[in-house]
Amino acid sequence: MTAEVAATAAAPAPPGPGAPRYTLSGDPRAEAAIARDLAEIAASVGDRLGPRLAAVLLIGSYARGEGGVAERGGELGPFNDYDLVAVVRGRAARFAEPLRACGHAFTRRLGVDVDILPLSEDDLPRVPATLFWLDAALGGVRVVRGPAEVAARLRRPSARRVSLDECGRLLMNRAVGVALSNLEPARGNEDRMARHGHKAAFACGDVRLLACDRYRPSHAEKLAELERLEGSPSVSAELVAAYRDALAFRARPDRWRPPGGDLPAWYTRARALVARWHLEYEAWRTGAPAEPHAFATFRGRVFRALPDVRPGAAPLAALRAAVKGAAPLLPYVGHPRERLARAAVALGYAPADPASRAAAERLLGAPAGASDAVLRERLAALVQRGG
Repeated sequence: MTAEVAATAAAPAPPGPGAPRYTLSGDPRAEAAIARDLAEIAASVGDRLGPRLAAVLLIGSYARGEGGVAERGGELGPFNDYDLVAVVRGRAARFAEPLRACGHAFTRRLGVDVDILPLSEDDLPRVPATLFWLDAALGGVRVVRGPAEVAARLRRPSARRVSLDECGRLLMNRAVGVALSNLEPARGNEDRMARHGHKAAFACGDVRLLACDRYRPSHAEKLAELERLEGSPSVSAELVAAYRDALAFRARPDRWRPPGGDLPAWYTRARALVARWHLEYEAWRTGAPAEPHAFATFRGRVFRALPDVRPGAAPLAALRAAVKGAAPLLPYVGHPRERLARAAVALGYAPADPASRAAAERLLGAPAGASDAVLRERLAALVQRGG
């Protein structure tokens, strides 16, 4: 451990009065628990990487002070994922596996997903213009460990520089969450059903704001923009209401209740609405069909200009996914992300349609009539290559 990092290795104190906080609720117990979690994660990363670690950055909702909290076993703690970046000295790729293992260990321990992305300090000024880094540029980054000036060296892409393919990627990832919820038994899955339904509603609102240059730093500000746009052709009153409900859920998901207390009915309706909003947007953006089975078998391209896919790299990425057992080579649909987008829509939005399920089975290389458990495993494996 370098002296520079050691000097900042102490656990960050929970925010005091007037200081930036991690959560919407600002409950001191939750703030302290999250500060403790982050300090432990950063210390573990430091132990694994030693002097090769320059800093640990927190990205996303907790960095913006918009994180959710929930009570479990009488303790108040985090509900959302922890998204962290380990800024390293030298090539970042060699640290991917140890950081993935570290994240998985904390995921099992804390009960929330912990993702740790390696980034070379040389790449700080040239991070790609993605939604992930746009949110960081708009205030969604905090230094958990290391010198504060590391965050200042990050490139600050503007919303106008972010490709609308990134919107397709966000929608795809949310459809994956809905699909995974569909493939789990309903009993015991209630929290994930609610979470993925609300996250999908957020995404459907966010992509519309990015498309019309009204993307804002926080969900509260985004809601205000959607309320101004309500009644326009692409922003319905239902979408605004769903976004507002998702924001209420985010603050204290353990206190949120669906209308009438009927979660399955709420989820079925929310899934149908999200399916419509997602596919309408993709029809506008790419010309893809606005129906799940037709989208799943669409021969065109959903992603054309993502910054992390070099021209001509799709066949190689598809071959690597096949070698790793994450996807079949045939039918060939391009980069694994293309395959994931189609399978997620088929399984997320048309779970009872035999034709959509059969299309997903082909896309995932699963046998005809595969069980939900097999499809869930195949879909989760493909996320590692196409997410």
